[in-house]
Amino acid sequence: MKKTLDKTTDGSTEVGSTAMQRVYTHIRDCILSGTFRTAERLGEVNLATELGVSRTPVREALRNLAADGFIELRPHAGAIVKPWKLDELLSSFVIRADIEAQAAAHAARRITPGEIDELAALCDLMEQSDSHDEALAPQSRSTLNRQLHLRVLQISGLAYAERTAMQLMDLAVLTMTFNRFGGEEVHRSNEDHRILLRAFRLKDELLAHSVMRTHILTASAILRETDSGDNEDRARR
Repeated sequence: MKKTLDKTTDGSTEVGSTAMQRVYTHIRDCILSGTFRTAERLGEVNLATELGVSRTPVREALRNLAADGFIELRPHAGAIVKPWKLDELLSSFVIRADIEAQAAAHAARRITPGEIDELAALCDLMEQSDSHDEALAPQSRSTLNRQLHLRVLQISGLAYAERTAMQLMDLAVLTMTFNRFGGEEVHRSNEDHRILLRAFRLKDELLAHSVMRTHILTASAILRETDSGDNEDRARR
């Protein structure tokens, strides 16, 4: 496959696929952080100017982001940050629960002591982040949680499961699930991670499967409850 070169603002060049990935990552991270809002239009020209690339890698990145579910490409409107309906989001949790539960069971069979130590260190950092400034904790917790789940998927050796589950997890971040966690939910989530580590130490595939599935479906339940509460508040206004 021929790789094109793209000019950057300083006059240097980079391989087209690398430029596309850089644009993709930038847009995805802006969507996940809330910098780009739901239903916001993403103009190719503005993005190309901001990132110092031509419109070609921007156009390719937008196509990939649409394929991965972050944006929609609409006739006459271009790229729009995808608005998600609650039932679509809830179904994503169910699919992710099935995938990650299977991955956890596979990981329990394959995991090494060093990998368990790595996951334990992530758990420690996550629990430490809960004691810091509350305004920063949700973002820090979200990042660390993503790393932990990604490592479990990688350890499982199920390559296709990794890609699918991480896309679905990014959708969970889009719903600000972690911002909906109160103190009790945060404690419960931490306990789930510790029980998962116990399952890994024991190489207990059934326990790992059960804990991971329940862990993700509980997050889905929190989303349903908070959405219901938000609707009730709006109805009373």
